[in-house]
Amino acid sequence: MASPARILVVDDSSTILKVVSSILTRHGYEPTIARDGVIGIDLIKRGDKFDLVLLDFVMPRMNGFQFCRELRSMAEHKSLPVVLMSAKGDKIRGQFVKQTGAVDAITKPFDARTLVAVIQSALSRSAEGPSRTVLEGEAMPDEEVVAPESMVPRSLSGRHQKQRASMELAQHVAAAVAPSILALSPAERGVENSVAAAVVRSITADVVASLAMMLKELEPEERAREVMSGDIGAVALAEILQILQMQRQTGVLRVMNNRTTVAIYIRQGLIDLVQGRGSPEEYRLGRYFIERGLVTRDQVEAVVKSRPPGQLIGEALVAAGLVSLDDLADALTRQSSELTYDVLRWTFGRFSFTREPFSVEAEAAKLGIGISGLVLEGFRRVDEWRMMEGSINFDQVMVVDQAMLEDVGSGKLTRSEQLVLGAVDGARTVAEVVRESAVGSFDALKIIFQFLQSRVLRARAA
Repeated sequence: MASPARILVVDDSSTILKVVSSILTRHGYEPTIARDGVIGIDLIKRGDKFDLVLLDFVMPRMNGFQFCRELRSMAEHKSLPVVLMSAKGDKIRGQFVKQTGAVDAITKPFDARTLVAVIQSALSRSAEGPSRTVLEGEAMPDEEVVAPESMVPRSLSGRHQKQRASMELAQHVAAAVAPSILALSPAERGVENSVAAAVVRSITADVVASLAMMLKELEPEERAREVMSGDIGAVALAEILQILQMQRQTGVLRVMNNRTTVAIYIRQGLIDLVQGRGSPEEYRLGRYFIERGLVTRDQVEAVVKSRPPGQLIGEALVAAGLVSLDDLADALTRQSSELTYDVLRWTFGRFSFTREPFSVEAEAAKLGIGISGLVLEGFRRVDEWRMMEGSINFDQVMVVDQAMLEDVGSGKLTRSEQLVLGAVDGARTVAEVVRESAVGSFDALKIIFQFLQSRVLRARAA
């Protein structure tokens, strides 16, 4: 099997680097990032092999024009195909593609489909052989004459970088939704529901992933410093966690896929708290109190509605006298553990470990969860989960065999078993029972599996 094409992405915008890297990874390419032209040239000089360069045209230190001049002066690498990226892509394509020896140009903002199409075309042309004249570095015209647009002011401050990220976000949203809106008839454009439906159709999984990364760039994290990052498909998350534990590291490990971001707050090699954004509802804190029988679903909903703005749900439940501080610590520990078990199952995504101030919730929790035990339990759950998934039909409707339940003894059931059986009504499928039970999906599925084995549960007759 052919190895994935290696693509060097050179851009001074960390947002663009993250978005493009994510798109390339999801489409089977192997991206390497460089934050400016100097770093990109250094990567090539040290011997790293690339099949294509995606190059921003306007950058500090060494811009796109200067990068191409340097590249064309390197005998071994001068034929390396380059695709230019710029907000003025049409102008760049018309004026500078030939002068830099690039094979194409793409206009920012772009969607995943456009980017992949340009890359595939460039790689195909490169594989067909040298059909273009490769410029020598000395043969390129003077930059001051032909490419003043490639220069960036040296005074581009952090605030300006944030403004630039905001503009890129707005442009990305506009590029995603505009085609669907323009495809509407003039009459439909005047109907709010029609426009809303068009916008919804535009927000694909790729667009959501890109927007999530761009929004992260706008978060107030000026004091954050990235220590390492990578692809969890290439480096297992369990290995990253164990390294952080062995080195007694302190920082925030974020793990991201198309839909979810999980932040793991680590202090001296122990986990203080794990928080999820975009995670399934089963990981909401209230569920853990309901599962233990400390509160009802109605009580949780009432507290959520009546709590003061900004008050956390756990704090509100404690203030209402419904749970104790020990109950809260137990729920946070279980929530953090299960979120970690979940990300250990992911087969694709990105991770980054940064040194930055902890969230208020993490500072307050300081759970001190050991990583080794968590990883071992996570591996055990992954094995059990795969075994159960292979033997249970999630679309099958289940019923309780009352005779078998009496033999087992309903009075001997645990709280979780009672919740699962209570969700079985003869009409719900296995997947629906898991969702309705107020029990974590792994534990609920394990209970269903055990009850199927003991014949307390059986499939409803057709």
